[in-house]
Amino acid sequence: MADSATHWKFTVTHYRRPEHTHEQFMKWIIEGHLPLAMPIFKKHGVLEYSLFETPAPLNSALKEGMSKNRTGWDYADFDCFIEYTLPSVEAIQAITTDPDWPTALKDEAEWVDTSKALASLGRITPYLLKTGEVVNMEKL
Repeated sequence: MADSATHWKFTVTHYRRPEHTHEQFMKWIIEGHLPLAMPIFKKHGVLEYSLFETPAPLNSALKEGMSKNRTGWDYADFDCFIEYTLPSVEAIQAITTDPDWPTALKDEAEWVDTSKALASLGRITPYLLKTGEVVNMEKL
């Protein structure tokens, strides 16, 4: 099968610093960081930005419910998972070297435990679309 990847996905997990609650942390990201970062994302062609919130009670319940069937699995304990859909890998470099990026990160050290961040980069290949259509596979 030919390469059917459509875009790049860059992801970062974030843990809050312990002096903040999960709710305070998420509020800072949405109301403090994102208004400064969004113009930079748009300037460099970010196609989508998603904030996947992972509060501890949900992950605890997930672990409890699935641990009998998935004994080898580990369960997330970070506060959020950030997903960028990008047109190219170069967009990451463009964002992080933008002269306005330090301003968007000005409070990061106060809020984010960056020593625990986990980043990943990969290609997106859709298989099931929002329309319900199955693509990039042999016919079912």
